[in-house]
Amino acid sequence: MKLYLLVKILLCSVCISSSAWAASPLIVKHYQQQARYEFGIKVLDLALSKLGDEYQIVGPETLLVNEGRGELLVIDGTLDIEFQQTTMQREASMIPIKIPLYRGLLGLRLLLIKPELNDKFKKINSIDDLRQFTGGHGAHWADLPVYAANDLKVTTSVQYRNLFKMLKRGRFDYFHRGVNEIWGELDRHENDFIIADNIMFFYPHPVYFFVGMHRPELAKKIEKGLRIALADGSFKALFIAYFHKTISLSNFASRKLIILKNPLFTSDMPIDTSWWMP
Repeated sequence: MKLYLLVKILLCSVCISSSAWAASPLIVKHYQQQARYEFGIKVLDLALSKLGDEYQIVGPETLLVNEGRGELLVIDGTLDIEFQQTTMQREASMIPIKIPLYRGLLGLRLLLIKPELNDKFKKINSIDDLRQFTGGHGAHWADLPVYAANDLKVTTSVQYRNLFKMLKRGRFDYFHRGVNEIWGELDRHENDFIIADNIMFFYPHPVYFFVGMHRPELAKKIEKGLRIALADGSFKALFIAYFHKTISLSNFASRKLIILKNPLFTSDMPIDTSWWMP
């Protein structure tokens, strides 16, 4: 009898332990909590919601994690995921999920400028005209080679917030921003800047989720969730709902389009722009 009770207690302990383990949520740690990253986190949440398991998306403990530092934390296994424009180096050091999150929209650029420069920017009709001006750029942003490849002058900073201060002080002439980023930034800096009203430029610029090599099972789960969201239309519905106003405000038809070449872009990085391209 005593042996029977002991076995029963042990079995119950195993069952309780197994149930607790099964109920543990999937934890996903990231560093991208600034407002400009909101959509990517929403896509991550959508993908994980398709799996039917409990999960938790955990942001950074500190408010000041830039892209360079955050990426190193993903690579060394401290954090789990980031979403950034793809590069060969990123694809070698992390696990890429090759489903473009912004459908190429981040590669369509509008320009933040000081109001007094707007008349000069109205006269830009070509890339040669654009080369007369200097842009602002993050020193660690992976698309920096795009501007070198197109002979466009840039001034850089390692801190995103500093770039707005530098533009205000005239350290450079324009700050090129993705269509999905610029309107929120304008709201926060409306007393200092405007959006140049007749120009935009575009370069292929796919943004992927990158998962640390220490979590291959997480990469598989996120890709599975994304493909379910693509198939059932919920990914597109989220994209349209989130960017509809932005696309409307940008009034693409009224702007001159300048195409930039992207030396980082290869044919194995397909981008479907049909959700937003006029």
